[in-house]
Amino acid sequence: MSARTLAGPGTRCDPARPADAVLATRAGPLRAGAADVAACLPAVTPWDLPHIARAERAFVAAELTALLALWLEGARRVVNRPAGGVLCGRGLEADDVRWAARAAGLPVLDRPARDAVRLTLVGDRLLPAGTGATADAGAGELVRALAAALGAEVLCARVACGSGGWAVSAVEPWWRAADRATAEAVAALLARGTR
Repeated sequence: MSARTLAGPGTRCDPARPADAVLATRAGPLRAGAADVAACLPAVTPWDLPHIARAERAFVAAELTALLALWLEGARRVVNRPAGGVLCGRGLEADDVRWAARAAGLPVLDRPARDAVRLTLVGDRLLPAGTGATADAGAGELVRALAAALGAEVLCARVACGSGGWAVSAVEPWWRAADRATAEAVAALLARGTR
């Protein structure tokens, strides 16, 4: 679903009872306590709301972001729960990733490497790098440690191997890099239950 299809007439959200929150969507009402969610939206932006009067878009975007954060608190299962003002969890801001990685004692590059290998972690499953890319167990352990530091169940990280071994190069939104294998792995993660 997109921001444009959410929160129509009939939306209800009581902060004291987030599991009972209901989003009125174009597809019908969606109760938080009955939903399994893989959040892919960092925040609702004014550009997500072209159907709202231009002067009101920023306000409506902020309110809708807050509403969705509260609704996600009541959802039955959520991959990458909201954190730090981001609906889809931590790990999208470069400085946040560097800080979390360094705080966890992980090696971090000062700037992204051109030859970095992209690895996607879904739950406990590490999906292979793309065609022609190679990574060993050390790279996988680095991505797992970074995911733990960020509190992420799903993470798409770029790591590079230099003279000192593997280091974190960057993180990117996993849904932008998602292929069929990633989508299937996220669906399986939701099916077996996460919190």
